[in-house]
Amino acid sequence: MKKIGISIALAVGLVMVLIFGVNRFLAVYTHHAEKIPVPVLYGLEVPEVERLLDELGLRYEIRDSLFEEDKPRNAVLTQDPDTNEFVKEDRIIYISINASEIPKIRMPDLNHKNINQAIMIIESMGLKVGKIDTANDIMEDAVLEQKMNGKRIKANAEIVQGSVIDLVIGDGGNEQGVFGGDVDVPDLVGLSLGEARIILDAYGLRIGSVIARGAVKDMNEATVVAQIPSYSADLQIRKGSKLSVTIKQ
Repeated sequence: MKKIGISIALAVGLVMVLIFGVNRFLAVYTHHAEKIPVPVLYGLEVPEVERLLDELGLRYEIRDSLFEEDKPRNAVLTQDPDTNEFVKEDRIIYISINASEIPKIRMPDLNHKNINQAIMIIESMGLKVGKIDTANDIMEDAVLEQKMNGKRIKANAEIVQGSVIDLVIGDGGNEQGVFGGDVDVPDLVGLSLGEARIILDAYGLRIGSVIARGAVKDMNEATVVAQIPSYSADLQIRKGSKLSVTIKQ
């Protein structure tokens, strides 16, 4: 009888151990399978990101350093997975942050390029178009000089992103002297092409390239949706210069 009692006690103990082990396993497994909503990291600095993700059992990795002038330095610009997606514990959240210093780039070579192409290059590199002057030259609308802070700047010179680049373009060899004096760049967006022509004439400016976006039945009635150079309250160009427009109907 004594042996039987011992056997029963051992069996009961073994069952209890098994039950405890199964419950423990299920608890760990269930917790592991839990889904965690990804928090909003945009605009946070790295120490804040680290603290927040650590509290949630998540990790982070900086994927890239970008630069956006109007965003705080060292703040998160992008995150992957995005906000409110669900992930498992210990998941890595990839982030890109705003650079602490303004990046430096190489000045592009704009010489002899058409003004429209030059402006696209300037803007695509994170630079800004400044003043556009004309000079007497048969190379109409071609860039003759590129300047920064009033001085010529050579191609490949190191400059900071966001710098303002002034241009001098050819006037086509005009000899009538209509290019004297600076005039403001008018805002043509939203006007019909016919109205834009009237405004340009009043400013002593000329229409340049007209690019149609989609089918256009009546060009004069089509709406201007973009212009080069773009309107800016403090941007001036030489009288007689051309403005190129994009229209849509």
